[in-house]
Amino acid sequence: MYMRSYYLISIIFLFAAGCTKDFNIDPGKSKQLYVIDGRISNLEGPYLVMVTKSANSFPTLSGGQDNAEAVTGAQVIISDDMGPTDTLRAAEQRDVRYDPAISADRGYYVTTKFTGMPGHTYHLQVRIGDETFQASASMPASVPAIDSVVLKKDLVADPSGLLGDAAFAYFKEPQDENNYYALQLGVIYDSLYDRARWVYASSWIFPYYIFDDKTLPPYVNGMEVLALIAGAVQDEHARFKPNWIIPYDPVQVRLFALTRETYEYLSALEKQFLDDGNVYKPTPASAPGNISGGALGLFWATYISSKVVLR
Repeated sequence: MYMRSYYLISIIFLFAAGCTKDFNIDPGKSKQLYVIDGRISNLEGPYLVMVTKSANSFPTLSGGQDNAEAVTGAQVIISDDMGPTDTLRAAEQRDVRYDPAISADRGYYVTTKFTGMPGHTYHLQVRIGDETFQASASMPASVPAIDSVVLKKDLVADPSGLLGDAAFAYFKEPQDENNYYALQLGVIYDSLYDRARWVYASSWIFPYYIFDDKTLPPYVNGMEVLALIAGAVQDEHARFKPNWIIPYDPVQVRLFALTRETYEYLSALEKQFLDDGNVYKPTPASAPGNISGGALGLFWATYISSKVVLR
């Protein structure tokens, strides 16, 4: 009798524990935080810093742009550890040339007289009203030079060979040190804003291919340049895919030398995009930014080598 009662009570407990209750989450009650993102490199500037507020709603994309709330009127200053200081100004139409999305209306600020140097450390200060946010970033002192870029079919990802060519980078990799890298591919070379005009940019969610050198040989004999694409019609979930190159487009491949801090931040973002809601996968960790004062985001410096292929 007692045993039957024990089993009955256990079953009732399991049913009670398995019950769920619906909660209406009110995003309006969450506190908005400032988000500050900026990058310095050895390439020709000007360089960009973007200042926005975190959204209280799920992010959406429209024409390749998110719904982040821009912060205008901020004071943004970047200084070099060797002395030079630059007070950034709000981006204007005359600055954007190839990308009208880069504007003051979206929270962009541009440098006016700054040139990044390998091995230097840079300091960012952003003042918004009575609040001040700061960050520092060191540019790696070296980066492997890309010997060559080969454009060829990836018959594993595209057995038909009809989607176009993929890009493969060749470079020497130092073996006696820990290094962190990113690869990126673009078309229509443009030094403005330390960037190129990226192929299918409105479809790319995370255009960097992030990796370390733990398994790299002394000579990387053709590493394919991939991008993390989410929301594509043919994909159920986000995944890495080759960057298909349309014939006759000029192509630029960039190899970024990253600090460990930047590598961990970008890797955390990558994991967030790769999360498909599977209960057996761990919850992706928040990206560990370096902005002091309670803001989100990352200020980083990178040494970039590049190779342009004209066809």
